Parts: sequence; structure tokens; C-alpha cells
Amino acid sequence: MDKDKRKFKRFDAYMSIKYSGLDNATLKGIGLSRDLCREGIKINSDKEIKEGTQLDLEISIPDDPKPIFSSGTVVWCRPSEGSNQGYDQGVRLKSMDPVDKFRVLDYAYNHWLETKVNDLVNPESLHEW
Repeated sequence: MDKDKRKFKRFDAYMSIKYSGLDNATLKGIGLSRDLCREGIKINSDKEIKEGTQLDLEISIPDDPKPIFSSGTVVWCRPSEGSNQGYDQGVRLKSMDPVDKFRVLDYAYNHWLETKVNDLVNPESLHEW
């Protein structure tokens, strides 16, 4: 069995991400985050973004009117699993305000908690009142 090399727990976190290339003005798009940890984020988009590409990111947390701005470097890219699902990019976050990092991690953690709690509930054990 392969040992997981990740330093930090990853949380499913579906957020809208606008991205643009720092060195390539024509590289712009919108993607969806798939998961998040303290150091990085996986983004699914319709574009294949090459490893090493520097990105500016605008992250929108659901039901939060204030976006989060960050920058990052694409560390890997591969076709997403499933047909016509675009590409997944692993982006190492480089700069993010500590308060914003807390906001996005708090959202991801709470989403994970809600999902895990709901996964653990056996509907047949619930009583109708």
C-alpha cells in the first residue's frame, strides 16, 4: 500500500475560482475547487494549465460576498477522471492573507464536518415523531 505523502489533511471544498496567468495575459478562466489544504488547492477547469504556471486566484466562498485573493503555482496537471470533465490542476498557494486563509479553511472544514456527520447517520435509526 502506498504511503500518503501529504503533510496536511485535504478537505472537499467546492468553490468558484477565477484564475489568470501572471506571465500570460491571455490565460484566464473560471474553475471549481475540488479539495483544499493549508498549502494548496485542486482546481478543475476546461483548460490544461502547464506545470510551473504562476496564477492569480480569486476564490469565492458560497454565501460569502467577499472574495479571497491569492497567488499560486501549478505543480501538476492531468485530465480529470470521467469523460469530458476538463483538467485538474494542483496549485501550491504562495500568498494569502492569514485571515483569508482562516476563512477558506474554516469553510472547507465545516463543509467536511457537515458531510461526515450526515454520512454517519443511519436513516433507519431515526425515529419519526
